[in-house]
Amino acid sequence: MEPQDIEPFVSYWHDGGADLAFLGIDLDKLGAREDTRKRFLDLCRRGEPKDRAVGFTFHLNDSVIGYTNINIQGRPKGYLHVHLTDPAARRRGVVSAILLQSLPVLADHVLTEYPIDGLVLETRTRNVGINRVVRSVGLRPASTGHLEDPDGLAGPGEFNVYDLDAATIRALVAQPVGGSS
Repeated sequence: MEPQDIEPFVSYWHDGGADLAFLGIDLDKLGAREDTRKRFLDLCRRGEPKDRAVGFTFHLNDSVIGYTNINIQGRPKGYLHVHLTDPAARRRGVVSAILLQSLPVLADHVLTEYPIDGLVLETRTRNVGINRVVRSVGLRPASTGHLEDPDGLAGPGEFNVYDLDAATIRALVAQPVGGSS
């Protein structure tokens, strides 16, 4: 992620691109535009310390279409977030392709360069689309239930929690497209 990438992301969160109610966003956690801008600028950092967060921008045909960030916050596992910010990129298989293409990067770079030994992905149970995508790449929830304080901007609610250690990520990378059944 580069500083020039972030304005579409700020707009996504503050100008109606994100369905905040459906995503279950806690507006106090979201804060003002400047708070969001600062969070994204922090994700652009690639130097030390490597114990907070890192972000990557998704491009399609030279256009910014979304991002992923991994919140580390000094924890043993990074918390993965994936957002398509360009509505035209949704429902086209882009997130599946992104997950399949980014898993090798996560396995070979992030897990090596950052002080984590795996990833956690929390998805709202009501978000059928993202849960279908995550399952299509071979992931199954480690648990499902109520989270009072989920990672990121989400408020309390019902979540599927996908827990991926480095070996699981490497095994998924080795699978044919479509994951396991």
